[in-house]
Amino acid sequence: MGLRVSPLVFLGDVVLLIVMAYAASYSIRRMHRYGEPLDRFIFIVSLSLVLATLGRLLDLIDDFVPLNPSVDVVEYTLYFFAIVGVIYGIISYMNRVEKRILPPERVESSIKPAPGGYIHGDEESVVGFLSSLNDPVLVITRKPERYGHLKKVETLWVTPLGGEGVSPTRLHFLLEAAVNFMRNGGKLVVIDCVEVLVLYNDFPSVFKFLSSLKDHAVTSGAAVLLLIERGAFEERELKLLEREFIPLEKPADLLRTSS
Repeated sequence: MGLRVSPLVFLGDVVLLIVMAYAASYSIRRMHRYGEPLDRFIFIVSLSLVLATLGRLLDLIDDFVPLNPSVDVVEYTLYFFAIVGVIYGIISYMNRVEKRILPPERVESSIKPAPGGYIHGDEESVVGFLSSLNDPVLVITRKPERYGHLKKVETLWVTPLGGEGVSPTRLHFLLEAAVNFMRNGGKLVVIDCVEVLVLYNDFPSVFKFLSSLKDHAVTSGAAVLLLIERGAFEERELKLLEREFIPLEKPADLLRTSS
């Protein structure tokens, strides 16, 4: 068994193998470190680099031993998926970044609630209320499928699983998304996952987030409606929420409070 290629070609194959292996190791160590959208991009690139490294390893072996044609097919397949993976990862990452950087389109809303914050506890009545509206609404939710049939409702999925959703610990991002929605004409933000936010943070942090969101709503002439389960909160916490957010007998009452 001897070297079947020139020393320069062999040296190039070795260098590429080392570089690819190092890059794969480097990116793998950084998976799940930064949050979306970077985590998904790093996962796709890491997988692509591992495939490319395996393909380069086969190339290196081929420098010494002729490989079976079927192995060549495997090698080409590894390179194919590695290249497609990198391209997909880059395009997907750029698309997600653009959605966060570029200003959202301004929405037109005929909803005219009294600006401020409100509380309601009946899930079904809130969904029914939203279905009666023909205006854009942002819902920060743990169950986006609940609102999937509502064409005017934009959902922001809160989940610790990552992927397409937003981690419940990223209160600053949720605040930014809601504020941008209101600044661009949206008049109603609904949050049905206050309990989840408290579970993954703490009540003082969530209360500060909600109070800040309410202040922005007042400034923007919008309303924030919290859908809560009263039994999930301590009495002191519930009193603080009801002091800051007006309890409603039914969701439509927030429209009737307008002047």
